[in-house]
Amino acid sequence: MKFSADKISNKKQLELYKALKKPRLIEEKMLSLLRQGKISKWFSGIGQEAIAVGCTMALDKDEFIFPMHRNLGVFTSREIPLYNLFCQWQGKTAGFTNGRDRSFHFGTLDYKVIGMISHLGA
Repeated sequence: MKFSADKISNKKQLELYKALKKPRLIEEKMLSLLRQGKISKWFSGIGQEAIAVGCTMALDKDEFIFPMHRNLGVFTSREIPLYNLFCQWQGKTAGFTNGRDRSFHFGTLDYKVIGMISHLGA
């Protein structure tokens, strides 16, 4: 298989690279904090960024996406403010579930993201 980026502008390539890099940097920082005992949980999606980012960026802004778990790249590609995203993760009222949940299993119609139900057993 031979890949050619000839039909993708340099501007678009840079945009895609930044979109891939952002969730990876967040993931690496969170795993570092987890190892240091500064946070109690983080479920990494390292290695899955291209799927989340690629699928999200292939959609138009007005199209909905239905992510599964560990898809931080969906939220960052939809340009959800990191403050609100991390308030959601911490169960704070500025999160999308008003502090009722401490996960990224949420949806927001404003960003066309439908919340997921974890397929993992208790």
